[in-house]
Amino acid sequence: MNRLLVVVMLVACQPPRAAPAPAASTDRSFETATDAYLAPLIALEVFQGAVLVARGDRILLDKGYGFANVELGVPNTPARVFRIASLSKPFTEVALGKLVEENRLELAAPLARYLAEFPNAERITIEMLRTHRAGIPNVNSLPYDEEATAPNTLEALVAALAKHPLDFPPGSKERYSNGGYALLARVIEKVTGASYDDYLKQAVLEPLGLTETRHERDQMLIPGRSFGYMPSPERRPGLIVAPFQEMATKTGGGSLVSTTADLRRFLRAAYRDNVIRAATWTTLFPPADGFAFQGRCPGYNVYMLRDVEHDIAVVVLANNYAAGMVATIGRDLAAMAAGKSVSPPHWRADLHTDPASASSYVGTLRAPKGALVYGDEFQIAWRAPDLVAVRAGRVIDVLVPQGGGAFLLRTMWSELKFGGAGVTIRPLWLDNAPVKLERVAR
Repeated sequence: MNRLLVVVMLVACQPPRAAPAPAASTDRSFETATDAYLAPLIALEVFQGAVLVARGDRILLDKGYGFANVELGVPNTPARVFRIASLSKPFTEVALGKLVEENRLELAAPLARYLAEFPNAERITIEMLRTHRAGIPNVNSLPYDEEATAPNTLEALVAALAKHPLDFPPGSKERYSNGGYALLARVIEKVTGASYDDYLKQAVLEPLGLTETRHERDQMLIPGRSFGYMPSPERRPGLIVAPFQEMATKTGGGSLVSTTADLRRFLRAAYRDNVIRAATWTTLFPPADGFAFQGRCPGYNVYMLRDVEHDIAVVVLANNYAAGMVATIGRDLAAMAAGKSVSPPHWRADLHTDPASASSYVGTLRAPKGALVYGDEFQIAWRAPDLVAVRAGRVIDVLVPQGGGAFLLRTMWSELKFGGAGVTIRPLWLDNAPVKLERVAR
C-alpha cells in the first residue's frame, strides 16, 4: 500500500536479542559479506526476514534474519512463509499466458468480452489491465475498507471499482493499479469457471512444484508464517505489529504467500518451456525490461530478481513494513554474487540527538501539494530522547540522527535534512529527488 499507516494504539514491543538463524549457505565468505551488508539495517530495526542468493544451481546464501514472531522469540529461517504482495502479479500474468495458449483468452480483447457489465469495458483491453494502462483506480486510493474486520470478497471489490470513474482514458498513460489486477483475477474466474485460487494452483503453482506458494484467503491459517511488523513510530528501540489487512482486496495483485525456495524456482522457470512456452514468457516479460519485481503490504517488503546473463537469482523477503530498501538490497546482492563490489548502507543507529540543539529543528513543515504520500504538512516535536514527526496530532515517526543535520525517518523510509539551503525530505524507497519543505510560522 502506498500510504503510511501508523497504528498508535498498538503496543510497542522490543524484540529479544538473537543472532541470525543458521544458514543453509554453501559459501561462507558470501554469507559473511551479506551479514556485514545487512548489519546497519538490522541495527536500525528496518530489516528482518529471509534472503536467498543463488548462482546457477549453487545456493550462495539461504538464511533467516531476526524474528518471524517477535512476541514468542521465534526466529526467521529460510522455511518461513511471507506475504509477497505485488510479487503476486507475475503469477497472475503467467496464468493469463496459460489461458492465451489454450485459446481461451486474448490479451488484445476488450474487457467487455469477459466482464460485459463493467463500465467502459469495451474501451479497456486485457493487455491494458496487465500493463497498468487501463485507467482503473488503484485499490489503495479508493474509500474501500480493506482493513475491515468482516470478510471482503473479490466480487465486492470489483463492484466498488465499477462505481468510480476512470483515472484517465484507457491506453493514454500508465499508472500503477492493484484495481486492474483485481479485474484480471475476476476475468480468470469468468473464463475458467473456477476461483482464482483454484485455477492458479492447478495451472501454475502445482506444475512448477511451488508447494509453499498459495493464495491467502481471509482468516486462513498459514503454517510457518512470518508475521509482519514495523518500527515503533514513537520510540526506539522497539517494534509494533503492522496494520491488519483483509486479503480478498488483494486478489490477483497481492494475495499470495511464498518462501525463498519457491520464488527461486519461479525465477528459474522464466524463459523456459514449462507451464507456458518460453515464447510466452518472453511476450509477457520482455528480457530488455529485466525480470525483477518488488512488493509491499502492511508488515512486508519483498523483492525478487533474475539476472539471466549471469544466471543469478535473488529473493529478499522482509517482514518489516519499513524495509523499503529491499530492491537496493536485492540489486546489491546480485552484484556481489557476480563478483562486483558494492557500497554497504551508510545509515547509522548509534547517534543521538543533542537536547540542546533539538529546539532548532522543532516546528511545522509543509511540502508542495501531493509531493508526499503521507500528507503535505507535519510537525517536528521534541519527545525526549528523540525528535519525532507528528501529523494530525499523532506521532508518525522517530527522527534517527545521521549527523550534519540529517535524520532518517524509518517508518516513512525517508531522509529529512536541515541545512543552510532550507529543509528537504527525500523518499528513499521511491528513489525520488529531494522535496523542498517550507517552514510554516504558527
